[in-house]
Amino acid sequence: MQESFLIFITKISLYPTVIFTGLVMFVTLYWLVSLIGMVDMDTVEFGDSGSDTNVSDLSSTGFFTGLMLKFGLYGVPLIIILSLVSLIGWLLSYVYTSFLHQRIDSGILYYLFGTGALVFVLVVSMWLTGIIISPIRKSIAKIPKRNAANNIGKTAIVRTLSVTDKHGEAELNDGGAGLILKIRRDSDSVELPLKQGDKVLLVEYLNDSGAYRVALAKDK
Repeated sequence: MQESFLIFITKISLYPTVIFTGLVMFVTLYWLVSLIGMVDMDTVEFGDSGSDTNVSDLSSTGFFTGLMLKFGLYGVPLIIILSLVSLIGWLLSYVYTSFLHQRIDSGILYYLFGTGALVFVLVVSMWLTGIIISPIRKSIAKIPKRNAANNIGKTAIVRTLSVTDKHGEAELNDGGAGLILKIRRDSDSVELPLKQGDKVLLVEYLNDSGAYRVALAKDK
């Protein structure tokens, strides 16, 4: 058992699998931190989220943005995209390391073939991730935007450790499972710092960031 574990550790530490191992460790840590409310998840959007994205015309976009659009990696939280790419890439590169890469012991060929496998695995991982998140993206797009306006004036509970003009989440009791909303506060606010458990009033919906501007709710 111990020998098998050591072999497993050795394989996931080999190039190129080690790169995806590092990514999996990163996203796992991110999810753990998110569960205790220290970070919030931002959805990847390009252009007007209310319109169809033209993935055939990438002349005005950067290389990275164009790549994301080509593979359909948008419309859902970035951490979900990164988690799927990392996990799929880790599994594929682990198979490569186990059955093919270990047969190449030459230094130059080792890294040459490894780099080629890394690029191939990354492309396949992004392609599969785009397929997986496609129905999720479509479901999110069907959520009526009027819900945002309907929430104005309601009270929510802060779930992150703090709230700033760039970060924060709150839970709104909608009579069902509850809604997790991104919230922001004015940077020049004179109110006491908002913290986890505070009640906040949803004052305004910020279209640019997809978040609500909030203020501390006054107890009546």
